[in-house]
Amino acid sequence: MIRMLPSLVFVILVGFCSSGLSQGAPAPLDQMPASARHLIAIKVKGSKRFSEADIAAASGLQLGAPVNEEDFKKAARRLGDMGVFTDIGYSFSYTFAGTKVEFQVTDVTKFVPVRFEDFVWFPEAELRRRIKAYAPLFDGELPLSGKLADQVSDVLQAMLVEKAIPGHVDYVRSGKADGPVDSIVYQVSDVLIQVRNVEFTGAGSAELAALKAASQRLTEREYSRTTLNALVQRQLLPVYQARGYLKAVFSPPEPKVVRLPSEESEDGPRHMTIVDVTFAVTPGQQYKLKGMEWSGNHAFPTEELQKMVRGQPGEPANTVRIHDNLKDVQKLYGSKGYVTASLRADAEFDDPAGTVVIRLSVNEGFQYHMGELEFRGLDNGLTGKLREAWRIRPGDVYDATYLQEYLPAAHKLLPPSLDWEVDPHTTANMRDKTVDVDLIYSVKAPK
Repeated sequence: MIRMLPSLVFVILVGFCSSGLSQGAPAPLDQMPASARHLIAIKVKGSKRFSEADIAAASGLQLGAPVNEEDFKKAARRLGDMGVFTDIGYSFSYTFAGTKVEFQVTDVTKFVPVRFEDFVWFPEAELRRRIKAYAPLFDGELPLSGKLADQVSDVLQAMLVEKAIPGHVDYVRSGKADGPVDSIVYQVSDVLIQVRNVEFTGAGSAELAALKAASQRLTEREYSRTTLNALVQRQLLPVYQARGYLKAVFSPPEPKVVRLPSEESEDGPRHMTIVDVTFAVTPGQQYKLKGMEWSGNHAFPTEELQKMVRGQPGEPANTVRIHDNLKDVQKLYGSKGYVTASLRADAEFDDPAGTVVIRLSVNEGFQYHMGELEFRGLDNGLTGKLREAWRIRPGDVYDATYLQEYLPAAHKLLPPSLDWEVDPHTTANMRDKTVDVDLIYSVKAPK
């Protein structure tokens, strides 16, 4: 007998009886003796992501408990509601010894990692342990739909209540603008979390002052893992990369609560938590520059490009300065019409020697020429003046740096009694290798 349930739940009922029963159709499970109705085994097939034990726990079924067909239907629906499976089926069999159930599942292919933005009152390991205990199918990642994300939220909310934190748990599916969801972020609202101090462990005295200076901007600012991660990438790691410590690693920030939120406060807002944040840093080995090797450059000789990139063999490899110099190389290519040129720097390490070779690869692309020039928001008289001042003629090699020179000069040609704004747009046309320039002018409204 086959029965279908909503939400892609497929049910196969397989019954068999001991030889002591009469021949014919097996008796329904709820008409079997009590011993036959006790669940003695839960089996799972099909999942490559989750263990059989975790799926069994998430089903809500309990070994040794009396069961019937409705219990299996509910268990299948419960698993389906989690959003981690695309298909769920089950079959069960029973004898006088008890009932066995087997689930057949197919995993969802798309999962994204979970990020905890500001749960400073708990170590992250504790958060994950508590969630796992309540939601067995949580493994640090979540599907894009289903109730599992809500289960995680429920656990986090309960932990706040236990600790008397007057906050509310929210979560968002996060990703780049116009891009796919790449994470699910949990955060706490209605509580202000302020950073009092930032400390570093594992840092040498030569770098400690620079790290302190870079982190000073966080003092008395609101705590945010996103902000702290950006600080590491943009401010802290460059301290080491400028000194040749090219494999330096910062551990995730460790917040320490120094004041819990309270209803009343004489020295700050209500419900404010104050934390100190510690970063553990592993500097790793210091590397000296062995040399730089160029490839892919044809429009400019290696000697010309190398003069623009500062770095002496035998000195600590300052990759921060090298990357800044490569921006100048990018501008050079753009000034000669190579507006789609790109540069890539790869490091080849020799750990025993403590040296590194920086390999610089250039993808020049095509040379582009001047296309159409449009002015918007101006009358014909002003448009004529500004068009006459534009020096790159149609068909000329396009100079991507020219706008920086042109816009201030063009501004002087506009009526000084008005507060002008300009929004420049450039479009590279792949088909005919031209660049169209569109300058949109407007007047700021008086304040």
